[in-house]
Amino acid sequence: MHWNRLIALTGVIIGIIGLSMEGLTTEGESFLPALNEAGTGLPDGIPTIWGGLATWAQPVLVILILAVVVIAVRGDRAKAMDRTSSMIVSVIGVALLAYAVYKMIDTGDSADALQAGFAQVEAAGGLPAAFTVATGFGFLILIVGTVLVIFGGAMGFVGSDDE
Repeated sequence: MHWNRLIALTGVIIGIIGLSMEGLTTEGESFLPALNEAGTGLPDGIPTIWGGLATWAQPVLVILILAVVVIAVRGDRAKAMDRTSSMIVSVIGVALLAYAVYKMIDTGDSADALQAGFAQVEAAGGLPAAFTVATGFGFLILIVGTVLVIFGGAMGFVGSDDE
């Protein structure tokens, strides 16, 4: 298999791994179910990045991921992707990167809100400490994956025999 196809497929795999990781990290995660039951308005847990996506985004994301996989494995795999396929893979990668960055920023706002909720519950005596909340490491992995998809597509322009 040509290396630019492998890079795009590797990016897809890394992106899927990132999607399966939690969107937020906090030491107070174990307290969330009890705080939710107590009616604090805090969530009952921290979803994965995939679980935090908008309902419309999940099927669109699956279609885009499948498109990259199909384009990368179709045709003569020993050769670079043709220019059209490379452009499509690159555009899909850019779209996925833009959405990943948007969701990371949006999740940062959720982290601030959850941290404020922890502080409020701690002030009321419901927690031993006001836990900090940050965006999860999965976003970094997701972004690396999307950049690899872009790179794999873009390198198809260099290695393509098309005129």
